Amino acid sequence: MEERYLIIADDFTGANDTGVQLKRRGYPTEVLFAGKPVDSQKSIVIDTESRNALPGHAYEIVRHSLEQVDFGQFCYIIKKVDSTMRGNISQEIKAVDDAFRPDLVVFAPALPALGRTTMDGVQCLNGVEICKTELSKDPKNPVMEDNLVKLLEQVYEEPVQLKYLPDVRSQSFFFDRGRIFVCDAESDDDLKRIIAAARQDGRRTLYVGTAGMADNLMELEKPTLPSFGVVASISSVANEQMRYCERAGYAMVKVPVARIMTGTVQPEDYRDMAVEYLKSGRDTILLTDTAYDRELIELSQEVGEKSGMDLTEVGDYVRSLIGRMAKEVLDSAAVSGVYLTGGDTALGMLMNIGADGSEILAEILVGVPLVRVKGGAYEGLKLVTKAGAFGTEDAAAFAMRKIKERGGI
Repeated sequence: MEERYLIIADDFTGANDTGVQLKRRGYPTEVLFAGKPVDSQKSIVIDTESRNALPGHAYEIVRHSLEQVDFGQFCYIIKKVDSTMRGNISQEIKAVDDAFRPDLVVFAPALPALGRTTMDGVQCLNGVEICKTELSKDPKNPVMEDNLVKLLEQVYEEPVQLKYLPDVRSQSFFFDRGRIFVCDAESDDDLKRIIAAARQDGRRTLYVGTAGMADNLMELEKPTLPSFGVVASISSVANEQMRYCERAGYAMVKVPVARIMTGTVQPEDYRDMAVEYLKSGRDTILLTDTAYDRELIELSQEVGEKSGMDLTEVGDYVRSLIGRMAKEVLDSAAVSGVYLTGGDTALGMLMNIGADGSEILAEILVGVPLVRVKGGAYEGLKLVTKAGAFGTEDAAAFAMRKIKERGGI
């Protein structure tokens, strides 16, 4: 029987936000309200609707919602919490702990893709401690504590231990003596290290975190091939999208166009870097340095002019270069699909892989199609194509995640 997950969330939005991580990896999933019978053979997300309850009442709601649950039916138990520490975090963790009775509790609420990180045991939003942001002044549900150790010490008499970032990134990282641990994390790789250590520990574990915890746990349990981005657009919109992807932890291989044109560096070095990242399982974007830093556009044009190229010819050169490099990367590394920004970029890569055309599968965002390659050696490869000057800041990251979904459209 396939692995089943039980996730306990404190509101409907959070329940669906976490449940969709299961669904996109092919796990049949249901969201149930607290008190409803848990008799499905699917993975289950229980929505307790306890975020805005009084602390003592929140504990009782969560505890009662789990009274009839057979935890033995599930491979993983996850308490989903808000990444900005809103709600009755400690009381609800304690309620799940009392019902489940695990041997190990791992609290790692980072959500790096949205700028939520944990440093020195303190939850931060874009590098700022939560209690120093406007969230501490929310009139309905102000965040009163962002120190996660202190937060758990409100409800636990037993020791709460902190694993600092150097511990998490240590080659010998493991959970030693103790039962309750708070973990620093700045990236999805950090979360994967934490989860891997808990799985290797072998103890009955309660995982506590955000949708990022669930996503990375499932990625370790049911790995997907990485997604590959190819970007040569010089629009300011594409520039912002690339910076967002970098903050979210994507591997960025920036191809120095002008230096390649002058022969100072070789494109093969950057091709090999992208291949190495992809083979390690990291979502990777191969992009021209001009797509990341618009100040380099004039430099590339000047170098091209010195070589006798006009602006159109420089554009053709870049399209051919990035298309050829992308094809060589695909020849060497398996991917779930390719994200392409810019019509010239997409055309250049399709020409390089010998495609006859494409089959439209779906529109994943307004004006952003998901297609399948027709013809050539890469028949069936999924592509997402997007105009460079189009979409919100997170559009590229969303598209690259969409490519990785199991089960088609």
